[in-house]
Amino acid sequence: MTNIDLKLLAVVTELHKTKSVSQTAENLDLSQSAISMSLAKLRKHFNDPLFVRTSSGMNPTPHAVELITLLKSAEDILQTALDLHVVFDPLTSDRRFNVYSTDIAQVTIMPRLMQRLKKIAPNVGIDLRRLSDETPEFLESGQGDLAVGFILPMGAGFCQQRLFKEKFVCALRRDHPRIRESLSIDQFQDETHLGITTCGTGHGVVEKTLEERNIRRKVGLAVPSFLGIASIITTLDYLAVLPEQLARHLASAGNIKVLPLPFSMPSYYIMQNWHERYTQDPASKWLRSVIANLFLCS
Repeated sequence: MTNIDLKLLAVVTELHKTKSVSQTAENLDLSQSAISMSLAKLRKHFNDPLFVRTSSGMNPTPHAVELITLLKSAEDILQTALDLHVVFDPLTSDRRFNVYSTDIAQVTIMPRLMQRLKKIAPNVGIDLRRLSDETPEFLESGQGDLAVGFILPMGAGFCQQRLFKEKFVCALRRDHPRIRESLSIDQFQDETHLGITTCGTGHGVVEKTLEERNIRRKVGLAVPSFLGIASIITTLDYLAVLPEQLARHLASAGNIKVLPLPFSMPSYYIMQNWHERYTQDPASKWLRSVIANLFLCS
């Protein structure tokens, strides 16, 4: 391969078709001397005349016939490779995507996503997995497709896209015995709270804000996820500082109300994250667009 220009091999194929040096030169847009020089190089390389003059024109030697057969196979393989376009058809695909997030995604993102997929990709599935310290490694290796949530930048090689802005509110039982339609700072400090300790939700912002403002919070129970918190709030009269989308979802059942916090707190963005290796991957690109459009259209 290093001793021969692959363009020279086109001379073999064309000369076999035309049986004429002059016609080959014309078809390849080269001079006759260039064809002759190319043929000389090929003869030296293959240690064979390759083509000889006959009454019917330039005809291949047995070695050239074998070479032409191999070149035709190589050309077909190369053309197949060049024509190979990676495509993803959501209507026919049965792929399962691995999406990393917290439990909160089960109630704020996944239902909307699955409803959408049912219409445009009926056989595509989602495996929702919990965020962990290993999530960046999974995204880089391809074991994970996306990570969704309030996630700090993962470093070089990772990409982020904003989905929506989120803020914190206070959720409590609708018939709370002491708190009606507003919440004061004194009530916030006097009541018992439900604490949620999970990554990917921005709850670090809550603790930082409370500390900076010297606001007390008495946590009666700390749980590692959002699963089952509605029953805790309504049973124990606890206050819970929650992302607004989750709080509104819990309130839709009718026994929980949502109130503004009695102090300002920075909002934050929920993002989807992926590794740049898969930025142009058709399947991953499609899933990201579906998720993004859920919020762009809302």
